[in-house]
Amino acid sequence: MPRLRDLGIEIGRFEPGRANAITDVEGVRVGHADVSEGGLLTGLTAVAPYQEEAGKRRLFIGRWALDGGAGMSGLAVAEDFGTFSGPVVLAPAPAAGRVYNGLITYGYRRDRGLPIDAGWPPVVVGVDDGFLNDREAERRVGEAELERCLAGLGRQVAEGGVGVGRGLCAFGLRGGVGTASRRVGDYTVGLLVAANGGERRGLSVDGFRVGRFLDLPEPEGERPRSVFAVAATDAPLLSGQLDRLAGRAALGLARGGFLDGHVREGLVLAFSTRNALVDGGGAVQRVRMVGEEGLPPLFEASAEAAEEAGLNGLLAAESVERLPALTPERLLAAMKKAKE
Repeated sequence: MPRLRDLGIEIGRFEPGRANAITDVEGVRVGHADVSEGGLLTGLTAVAPYQEEAGKRRLFIGRWALDGGAGMSGLAVAEDFGTFSGPVVLAPAPAAGRVYNGLITYGYRRDRGLPIDAGWPPVVVGVDDGFLNDREAERRVGEAELERCLAGLGRQVAEGGVGVGRGLCAFGLRGGVGTASRRVGDYTVGLLVAANGGERRGLSVDGFRVGRFLDLPEPEGERPRSVFAVAATDAPLLSGQLDRLAGRAALGLARGGFLDGHVREGLVLAFSTRNALVDGGGAVQRVRMVGEEGLPPLFEASAEAAEEAGLNGLLAAESVERLPALTPERLLAAMKKAKE
């Protein structure tokens, strides 16, 4: 399935990384688990910040939230310590509790003595994909599916209706999971976006309001309206700087129409793979940080990658009953009309 750049459409001024994916940030991996049993169209998506290894590692994390972040577990620890010890898992909201328990089991296998500030509670983001699914049936999703998701962690990132993207709806179209990255000097910023909101008329591509020119029926029924994203970078940023990076990614999502006045839940998590804090490293540990003058290009890159990641997710999604897809042909035709 072609991605946005394959259609000759380039967002922003920075060049993408090698794969134009969040996994262009060294050490970051993504895994999906699809769930189809019982007529479900759902799944899990995990973002791991580093390869498993001996020892306890913590990385700095920040976030931006539209609604206070109520749909995320581990919020208090992340804000108190400003750190986390991944992975981050996006899961259907009714299954978030079972996935949470599964991550605790996973953490104990990794390290029996893992302390609170190095991984408890786990980070799970509950995504409402109830437009295409029976929420009661989704409660069956849990540890077995999480095992498959984590076993599939790798650098190749599937997009569209995979993992948690299987049941998403955006702009009255089939939603999905998408990814993109940007290079800023020696650093990389990568985004993974789960698009599940936006009004058709607000869909924009590189500043062109293409949604107005998509001649497709609107789906019947109340749709969830939310957007979730994970940003990763190898730039040495501290938690407060990562809050700001996450906020700039939200601006990119708004620019594409994914985040608008109708969206009820919005969350961007941002982490840096640099400055790993290691238990036993002493009461004082040295960290580095990008100076204030070096932040604006990283912020700009975060917004660019967020917008493109969301659009890549839409393009990769395929039509299902009740939801048409944003095919390349439809997008290019709408872009042509929008430019006239």
